[in-house]
Amino acid sequence: MNRLLFLSCEHASRAIPRNLSFYFQNPEAQRLLPTHRGYDIGAAEVFRRLAQILQPTYATEGSYSRLAIDLNRNSNKNHRYSAFTSSISPEAKNFLENYFDNYRNAFWEAASRELQKQNDTQILHLSIHSFTPVLNGVERNADFGLLYDPSRKTESAFAASMKNHLRENRAEWRIRFNYPYLGKTDGHTTALRKCLPPEKYIGIELEMNQALFQRFDSREIAVFLAAAIQKSYF
Repeated sequence: MNRLLFLSCEHASRAIPRNLSFYFQNPEAQRLLPTHRGYDIGAAEVFRRLAQILQPTYATEGSYSRLAIDLNRNSNKNHRYSAFTSSISPEAKNFLENYFDNYRNAFWEAASRELQKQNDTQILHLSIHSFTPVLNGVERNADFGLLYDPSRKTESAFAASMKNHLRENRAEWRIRFNYPYLGKTDGHTTALRKCLPPEKYIGIELEMNQALFQRFDSREIAVFLAAAIQKSYF
């Protein structure tokens, strides 16, 4: 089988498009942008190092904050927008929708192009994210979350293998399946599953606890992840 790796990082940036900066000048927006509400802290650094190590067939990262528009939301367009952009001008909303569509379409076109080259091609898509250690006063009790659709055997098998190989190097790491979110809920991988069969597409959201970055740098985390990915898939 021709196995390919695709990487994405939807919440890589906390930047705001210049033409939308007016909507983010208030103190509340300025307070939230550098926090986990504005972007996935640490995710971009790990994503970029993974891309350097693994040399994926395709890799893409978001350019703007999820508070402008969330690249990891599908079903309801209104859910893509935050309180700061839900009532913006039609021109500004059109700009953000084009940004969203271009990101998603470029990924889909790259995947389709590779799948058409050989009948036995399979794509492993790792969508790299991070989560805040405490949410609404509740501590998250995991270092890594592997999010997938349990009904897809290829995804279940990869997640199980990934967990085992990660713990070979770091037995103390707490690794949980479909935590702190469910892998079947709204997201980029969910959208792709609707179009691609499990023998062609394995979609995994890799969630990292942001507390990890207080103990390890992004290079260390990426090295451990890359080794587990290679053993689990290639």
